[in-house]
Amino acid sequence: MDDIIEEIIGNVDTYPDAGKYHIETVYMDNEDLAKPIHRVTSDHGHEYRMRLDRKNLPLKSGDIICKKMDDEDGETLVVIHTQSQEMIVIKPKDIDQMGVIAHLLGNTHKPVKIENGTIILERDPVVEKILDHNHIPYDLEEITLSEPLEHVDLRY
Repeated sequence: MDDIIEEIIGNVDTYPDAGKYHIETVYMDNEDLAKPIHRVTSDHGHEYRMRLDRKNLPLKSGDIICKKMDDEDGETLVVIHTQSQEMIVIKPKDIDQMGVIAHLLGNTHKPVKIENGTIILERDPVVEKILDHNHIPYDLEEITLSEPLEHVDLRY
Protein backbone atom coordinates (compact mmCIF):
# COMPACT_ATOMS: atom_id res chain seq x y z
CA MET A 1 0.00 0.00 0.00
CA ASP A 2 1.47 3.33 -1.04
CA ASP A 3 -0.74 5.63 1.02
CA ILE A 4 0.14 6.52 4.57
CA ILE A 5 -2.64 5.73 7.03
CA GLU A 6 -3.35 8.77 9.18
CA GLU A 7 -6.41 7.72 11.19
CA ILE A 8 -8.10 4.69 12.67
CA ILE A 9 -11.48 3.76 11.13
CA GLY A 10 -12.90 2.15 14.26
CA ASN A 11 -12.60 -1.04 16.27
CA VAL A 12 -13.69 -4.45 15.01
CA ASP A 13 -15.64 -5.02 18.26
CA THR A 14 -18.02 -2.14 17.49
CA TYR A 15 -17.75 -1.79 13.69
CA PRO A 16 -21.11 -2.32 11.93
CA ASP A 17 -21.36 -5.75 10.28
CA ALA A 18 -17.68 -6.52 10.96
CA GLY A 19 -18.44 -10.21 10.60
CA LYS A 20 -19.18 -9.87 6.88
CA TYR A 21 -15.65 -8.67 6.09
CA HIS A 22 -12.52 -10.69 5.50
CA ILE A 23 -9.99 -9.84 8.24
CA GLU A 24 -6.34 -9.18 7.50
CA THR A 25 -4.26 -8.95 10.68
CA VAL A 26 -1.34 -6.72 11.59
CA TYR A 27 0.48 -7.99 14.69
CA MET A 28 1.99 -5.38 16.99
CA ASP A 29 3.86 -5.49 20.27
CA ASN A 30 2.14 -3.91 23.24
CA GLU A 31 4.73 -1.14 23.57
CA ASP A 32 4.18 -0.09 19.93
CA LEU A 33 0.52 0.77 20.57
CA ALA A 34 1.59 4.13 22.03
CA LYS A 35 3.76 5.10 19.05
CA PRO A 36 2.42 7.29 16.21
CA ILE A 37 4.64 6.05 13.34
CA HIS A 38 4.66 2.46 12.10
CA ARG A 39 5.68 0.33 9.16
CA VAL A 40 4.01 -3.06 9.56
CA THR A 41 3.43 -6.19 7.51
CA SER A 42 0.15 -8.09 7.72
CA ASP A 43 -0.42 -11.83 7.91
CA HIS A 44 -1.18 -11.58 4.15
CA GLY A 45 2.28 -10.11 3.45
CA HIS A 46 1.02 -6.58 2.69
CA GLU A 47 2.98 -3.62 4.03
CA TYR A 48 1.26 -0.66 5.69
CA ARG A 49 2.65 2.65 6.83
CA MET A 50 0.98 4.70 9.54
CA ARG A 51 1.54 8.25 10.74
CA LEU A 52 -1.09 8.97 13.37
CA ASP A 53 -1.89 12.09 15.33
CA ARG A 54 -1.02 11.59 19.01
CA LYS A 55 -4.62 12.44 19.95
CA ASN A 56 -5.60 9.11 18.33
CA LEU A 57 -3.25 7.14 20.57
CA PRO A 58 -2.93 4.71 22.13
CA LEU A 59 -3.91 2.16 19.56
CA LYS A 60 -5.92 -0.81 20.80
CA SER A 61 -6.11 -4.42 19.79
CA GLY A 62 -8.97 -4.64 17.30
CA ASP A 63 -8.45 -1.17 15.81
CA ILE A 64 -9.11 -1.07 12.08
CA ILE A 65 -6.35 0.71 10.16
CA CYS A 66 -8.02 0.46 6.76
CA LYS A 67 -10.83 -1.01 4.71
CA LYS A 68 -10.04 -2.19 1.20
CA MET A 69 -11.37 -4.15 -1.73
CA ASP A 70 -9.31 -7.24 -2.47
CA ASP A 71 -9.64 -9.32 -5.66
CA GLU A 72 -9.15 -12.57 -3.76
CA ASP A 73 -11.03 -11.93 -0.51
CA GLY A 74 -13.57 -9.20 -1.34
CA GLU A 75 -14.05 -6.44 1.22
CA THR A 76 -11.30 -6.59 3.81
CA LEU A 77 -10.69 -4.89 7.15
CA VAL A 78 -7.06 -4.60 8.21
CA VAL A 79 -7.05 -5.02 11.98
CA ILE A 80 -4.40 -4.60 14.69
CA HIS A 81 -3.86 -7.53 17.03
CA THR A 82 -1.43 -7.32 19.94
CA GLN A 83 0.99 -10.16 20.44
CA SER A 84 1.18 -11.93 23.76
CA GLN A 85 4.30 -11.52 25.82
CA GLU A 86 5.62 -12.73 29.12
CA MET A 87 4.65 -10.33 31.89
CA ILE A 88 5.26 -10.01 35.60
CA VAL A 89 1.96 -10.35 37.48
CA ILE A 90 1.86 -9.23 41.11
CA LYS A 91 -1.14 -9.80 43.39
CA PRO A 92 -0.48 -7.94 46.64
CA LYS A 93 -1.88 -9.71 49.72
CA ASP A 94 -3.06 -6.47 51.37
CA ILE A 95 -2.95 -2.67 51.14
CA ASP A 96 0.34 -2.49 53.05
CA GLN A 97 2.07 -4.77 50.56
CA MET A 98 0.49 -2.80 47.70
CA GLY A 99 2.07 0.37 49.12
CA VAL A 100 5.51 -1.25 49.36
CA ILE A 101 5.24 -2.62 45.82
CA ALA A 102 4.07 0.74 44.46
CA HIS A 103 7.04 2.44 46.10
CA LEU A 104 9.52 -0.13 44.77
CA LEU A 105 8.11 -0.09 41.23
CA GLY A 106 7.78 3.70 41.20
CA ASN A 107 11.53 3.93 41.56
CA THR A 108 11.98 1.84 38.38
CA HIS A 109 9.81 4.18 36.24
CA LYS A 110 8.31 1.20 34.36
CA PRO A 111 4.88 1.39 32.71
CA VAL A 112 2.26 -0.79 34.41
CA LYS A 113 -1.34 -1.87 34.27
CA ILE A 114 -3.25 -1.93 37.53
CA GLU A 115 -6.53 -3.77 37.46
CA ASN A 116 -8.63 -5.30 40.25
CA GLY A 117 -5.76 -5.16 42.74
CA THR A 118 -3.30 -6.80 40.33
CA ILE A 119 -0.18 -5.15 38.93
CA ILE A 120 1.05 -6.18 35.47
CA LEU A 121 4.30 -5.06 33.86
CA GLU A 122 6.75 -6.25 31.23
CA ARG A 123 9.24 -8.85 32.30
CA ASP A 124 12.44 -7.16 33.42
CA PRO A 125 15.36 -8.82 35.25
CA VAL A 126 15.94 -5.70 37.37
CA VAL A 127 12.31 -5.67 38.55
CA GLU A 128 12.46 -9.41 39.24
CA LYS A 129 15.60 -8.91 41.33
CA ILE A 130 13.93 -6.11 43.32
CA LEU A 131 10.83 -8.23 43.94
CA ASP A 132 12.90 -11.29 44.92
CA HIS A 133 15.14 -9.22 47.24
CA ASN A 134 12.04 -7.85 49.00
CA HIS A 135 10.29 -11.27 49.13
CA ILE A 136 7.38 -10.05 47.00
CA PRO A 137 5.65 -13.01 45.31
CA TYR A 138 4.90 -12.72 41.60
CA ASP A 139 4.13 -14.90 38.61
CA LEU A 140 5.35 -14.82 35.03
CA GLU A 141 2.43 -15.18 32.64
CA GLU A 142 1.99 -15.01 28.88
CA ILE A 143 -0.52 -12.16 28.46
CA THR A 144 -2.10 -10.39 25.50
CA LEU A 145 -3.02 -6.83 26.44
CA SER A 146 -5.51 -4.84 24.40
CA GLU A 147 -3.95 -1.49 25.39
CA PRO A 148 -0.39 -0.43 26.16
CA LEU A 149 0.98 -0.31 29.68
CA GLU A 150 1.04 3.21 31.11
CA HIS A 151 3.37 5.29 33.20
CA VAL A 152 1.58 6.41 36.33
CA ASP A 153 2.13 10.09 35.55
CA LEU A 154 0.04 9.69 32.38
CA ARG A 155 -2.91 8.27 34.29
CA TYR A 156 -3.31 10.90 37.01
